[in-house]
Amino acid sequence: EMTDSSRAQIVRHHTALLAIAQASIWLTAGVFVAAGLIAAARLSGHASLSGLMFALWALAFATGAQVTGLAMDRFGRRPGLAAAHGLLCLGSLAAAFSVLSGSAAGLLGASVIGGFGMGSALLSRGAVADMYPPQRRGVAVGYLLAAGTVGAIGGPQLVNLARALTTSSALQDAFARSWFVVAATSLVAFACMLLLRPDPRDMAPRSIGSAVRRPLASLLKLAPIRAAVLAMAAGQTAMYSIMGISAVAYTRRGVEVAAIAVVLSSHFAGMFAFSPVWGAFLDRVGRREGLLLGAALVAIGGLLAGVPQGAVSALGLFLVAGTAPAFAAFLPITPLLVRSIRIR
Repeated sequence: EMTDSSRAQIVRHHTALLAIAQASIWLTAGVFVAAGLIAAARLSGHASLSGLMFALWALAFATGAQVTGLAMDRFGRRPGLAAAHGLLCLGSLAAAFSVLSGSAAGLLGASVIGGFGMGSALLSRGAVADMYPPQRRGVAVGYLLAAGTVGAIGGPQLVNLARALTTSSALQDAFARSWFVVAATSLVAFACMLLLRPDPRDMAPRSIGSAVRRPLASLLKLAPIRAAVLAMAAGQTAMYSIMGISAVAYTRRGVEVAAIAVVLSSHFAGMFAFSPVWGAFLDRVGRREGLLLGAALVAIGGLLAGVPQGAVSALGLFLVAGTAPAFAAFLPITPLLVRSIRIR
């Protein structure tokens, strides 16, 4: 039988592996936003295709989280997360070869594969929470968010570095190199997931007391749940709408890839930097007040993001992303990606 000390050692080991994988996930996302949308517009000659690519990625993201979440409840966290990183690797390779061959259709297909993989891979936050008692789950998930910050900020800068090291003038070559690098990091993350033995689900501490299982229809009858769903939908719509068009819009204005990478890195930094601050604020003043403030900052950030000046646009994207944790405060009680929720 496992002792407390041996269990603690395994939990630390698993948390480190999940943190490495989390950094890889957001490195891939950063490259997708910085390179994928620009490449789609350039290959097709129509900026609207980048919007379609982003929409397909988002739909695949949601589908992957739902499908893989159900599978992970049945078969365990390890196989689902390993498969997710395998898909991220496959999607990155498909994107690289699509860019090199000039195939816009291939790039759309790659976004579907990568989106499904990313939605599935981000369920690692649930896997790390499995292993910790309720009073320490926030710290554990926060550790993963910190690891994700490294990849999220580094993704756009990876595109910038690939551009600087590419001798040819073809932007597609730099984009392809970036995707080859993140494909390699996805393979490392895949290997990390295979090392999650025993499965994080089986490491969950025993809970005390009974749990009430509420179906989706019952939850949606509660006014706070409906408000949470609408707040999450509105906040994510604002963030993804601005993020999905920014890189292409800057390109059409003649902004260099290096400057676009800095702006996008500031956006991703905002997605994580304020998480602890928002958590303390929401605990102190309440969820409703936090959501109202978050909505105001999203509106301000959206206006600033449209200003044709790099520093101001970067500030706007930072504000839009920085409010994401405020809307995510309702995520643990919203039935967006699960059939039912246990409320103790």
